[in-house]
Amino acid sequence: MSPTLNDGDYVLTIKPRSLRAGFIYVVEHGDLGRIIKRLDRTQNDRYYFKGDNPKSTPGTVIGPVTAPRITARALLKISKRGIGKL
Repeated sequence: MSPTLNDGDYVLTIKPRSLRAGFIYVVEHGDLGRIIKRLDRTQNDRYYFKGDNPKSTPGTVIGPVTAPRITARALLKISKRGIGKL
């Protein structure tokens, strides 16, 4: 998720009430484990994610995700530079 998030950053999350494109979520992925990605789009009750970095895992590898696998929405990051809204 670089440049938005970097190694060593802490992320404050909440349980999502709804899912909206453009927001950053924590996903429990069956093959990739726990990942943090930006919701790109929704199609037929499936959610598609992408990273902010062009070199990150592409959405084609992540594939569609069902809502129960989306466990949290990222609100704030705490980094060496301070606290920032996501």
